[in-house]
Amino acid sequence: MGSMPRRARQQIPAGLTQRGRVTAACAVLILLAHLLLAQVTLGLAVAFTVTGRVSRWRLWWLTVPAAAGLAWALAIGAGRAGAGFAAGPAHVLGYLGRGRLAAGLGHPSGPFAGAGSWLPRQLPIALIAGAAEAALIGWLERLRADGPAVRPRRPGAFAAMRTALAASLIRSGSVVTRNGCALGVAPATGAVAELRWPEIAGGVLVAGAESQGVTVTSLQVVHAALRRRKPLIVIDASADAAIAHALAAACAATGTPLRHERAGLDLGPVISERSAALLRVGSAELASRACASVAALAASLGRIGVDGDGLIWVTGGERLPAQAVARLIGDGRVAGLGVLIGTASPVATAELARLVDALLILRIGDPRLAATLAASAGGESGSDGQPWVGGEPGAGGRPWVGGEPGVGGPPTMSLAGAPQILPRPSGMSAGPESAPRPAVSASALLSLGPGEFVLAVNAPRRRLVQLGRLVPARLPRSAVRQERPWRRLRYDPA
Repeated sequence: MGSMPRRARQQIPAGLTQRGRVTAACAVLILLAHLLLAQVTLGLAVAFTVTGRVSRWRLWWLTVPAAAGLAWALAIGAGRAGAGFAAGPAHVLGYLGRGRLAAGLGHPSGPFAGAGSWLPRQLPIALIAGAAEAALIGWLERLRADGPAVRPRRPGAFAAMRTALAASLIRSGSVVTRNGCALGVAPATGAVAELRWPEIAGGVLVAGAESQGVTVTSLQVVHAALRRRKPLIVIDASADAAIAHALAAACAATGTPLRHERAGLDLGPVISERSAALLRVGSAELASRACASVAALAASLGRIGVDGDGLIWVTGGERLPAQAVARLIGDGRVAGLGVLIGTASPVATAELARLVDALLILRIGDPRLAATLAASAGGESGSDGQPWVGGEPGAGGRPWVGGEPGVGGPPTMSLAGAPQILPRPSGMSAGPESAPRPAVSASALLSLGPGEFVLAVNAPRRRLVQLGRLVPARLPRSAVRQERPWRRLRYDPA
């Protein structure tokens, strides 16, 4: 058939099989070297590796046996520890070097005669070497191509203590962080899982299977906004009367005046007085009018260059048209009014997820919705692992938040908030290697338990909280309740 073209010969990995054989041969040689020269190190490395896999501890736990071995070596002396570790290899090499290689292979007990006297002397150095080898094995496992399939590490004692401390602080009412709102904790590290104010500027969707969980989580953000004295406008399109009572309690606890308005009334004083307003709407038409009224307020603030520095909370997002929400998010972004939307409807969640920059996903049970939210949460490309950004390569823009590889292109959002479809960049194939890999899988969303959440942020910077645990914050005591004990002391000193 003739010789292969030069270009084809360069693309075929002809040395792949040979490289695998070389790797296997090196592994066998390393194993033989351990059996002959470092028997205790081999046993400890295997024991540490098995223990780490079963317990799923982080690799930091290997510092404990390594520190024990170092302390042991320093206690008996570094020279004595080194001599004890070298006694066994010297005996084996001396036996085989005296022309007894064939006899040693035929009678394995010959080279290891008297092992009971020199094997225990290897322990101080073997603890250090075995821990180092186990750490190297664990690190190499994480670098494999199927590294994401490895079971996640179990949080250590430090992460558990940090989680307990952070949860206690949030539960006591410390809901305001330096950059945003504390939603809960990340059990894997113990860090505070927060939603930042710049991330709310592009719209946040709180979605879950239970409306009560969606409302409680949204109230956490509202509570933090009231504590920061941010203007608050609530468009209540739900039929839950408890939302008004909870909002009134939060405003009373933070000392924020609450006004009950109707759609179309003047909302300017809410921004200037940094107060709160509740718009109760009972139909889709009234909800659209309320969104249009708030969007008009945001547009007027944007025209005069005033930063509203406030929050718009929309409940019952399934009753609002997507176009009204898109306009509200677009105008609110320019005016500094972030939009927080909550819904428990799978259809509304799938539709609104394309309009926001951040997704706060609670427990869900719909597999199709989980797949849609996993695609909307963004992902990594399969070739280089870098997040794909909409538009031309290197041009910036919104990350890829949906769409199907090979069909059209990734949906994005214009300044006005209306969804649009960008064409696929030239030079990008639709094969499985270039398809975006979701940052969070649909199975992970379906496995969320009660009180657990996933936070995926696409702008202004990509950020992902793979697993968080909600911690409801207690409202502070109102000013009236704080004054009553002092009044009783004033009138009745006893």
